[in-house]
Amino acid sequence: MLTKMVKDGHVGHALMFTGDEGSGNLPMAAAFAGYILCQNPQEGDRCGTCVACKQVNNLSHPDLHLAFPTVKKKSTDPYSLFAKEFNEAFSKHPYLTLKEWEIESASENKRAILSVVDSGEIIKSLSLKSFSGGHKVMIIWHADKMNVQAANKILKTLEEPTEKTVVILVVENSEEMLPTVVSRTQLVNCGKVSDEEIESWLVEKHGVSAEVARDAARAADGNYNLAEHLANGDGSDADEFLSHLMEWMRACVKADAGKALQVTQKIAGYKRDKQQYFLEYCLEFLHRSILYKHVGPDESRFDSKTFEFGSKFAPYIVDADLNGFHDVFSKGHYLVSRNANPQLLFIKMSLDMMKLFHTHPKNSNA
Repeated sequence: MLTKMVKDGHVGHALMFTGDEGSGNLPMAAAFAGYILCQNPQEGDRCGTCVACKQVNNLSHPDLHLAFPTVKKKSTDPYSLFAKEFNEAFSKHPYLTLKEWEIESASENKRAILSVVDSGEIIKSLSLKSFSGGHKVMIIWHADKMNVQAANKILKTLEEPTEKTVVILVVENSEEMLPTVVSRTQLVNCGKVSDEEIESWLVEKHGVSAEVARDAARAADGNYNLAEHLANGDGSDADEFLSHLMEWMRACVKADAGKALQVTQKIAGYKRDKQQYFLEYCLEFLHRSILYKHVGPDESRFDSKTFEFGSKFAPYIVDADLNGFHDVFSKGHYLVSRNANPQLLFIKMSLDMMKLFHTHPKNSNA
């Protein structure tokens, strides 16, 4: 669809590439930009050998611009101050996540944003004359991290761009964007990567066994970035999270406040980002429990490490009070982001879950 758009000369001036984390919407946007700028485009891809392609490969093409959220040291700092670091991070790992970029580029508890200053920088870049005489392409990664003022500032550029200008907004969820911005773009949905594609690429690129690749693909559920980490043995957090989740749930089932306190003190000792990752892991476990109970074991995507616990505990937690557990985990995740006292927060979450378990028969053998 995208290559045909270029060949037919119908490239929209503003597009929005949507896709879940690990779906590849950023590398897809970069590949599309490369195809637009290629001097000798082929049937299904750019040629890869012309001067423009070589420049795109190392992100040095003068008509290719990348904008991205940054952790502001000063409110007046534009994203361009961090261009070298971002280009290196993206070149090294095209499936880079926002959290990884935040951790790599800043201190603990900072969040990357696109500010009004960044919008001004984007508009300035797009006002420049095309160096090659062809298209100019601006990719705005995580455009959903624009604040309202920043988003409103680029509306006119999206609506009335200069000639041969293409703006690509890369987001995970278009619903987080202002409706006025979404209405000015053409949506391109980048779906999840299939298990078969992930397995094949992990075996080919990383040389892992078929079994490791299969487990990583199932656990990642279409998130290639996560699959890479799991296949390369970077899943230590997942193993640790599973251990803590099992201890925590069993303590809450037994209403063992002492044991629950021991477990939650370990979790509260994490850095704030890791506390959020843990609660996201809990929510994902809950999601897979729903699939296990209502769709079937094959669709639950429990990997070999979580299947034994998940298969026993999933039906119980779903039957007990699904909405209640979801509310506990999601509210906890929100309060961590709001800098709540972690020790008090996780104690409160433990008490809430004990109440949920206490009102239902304790028939789980997990």
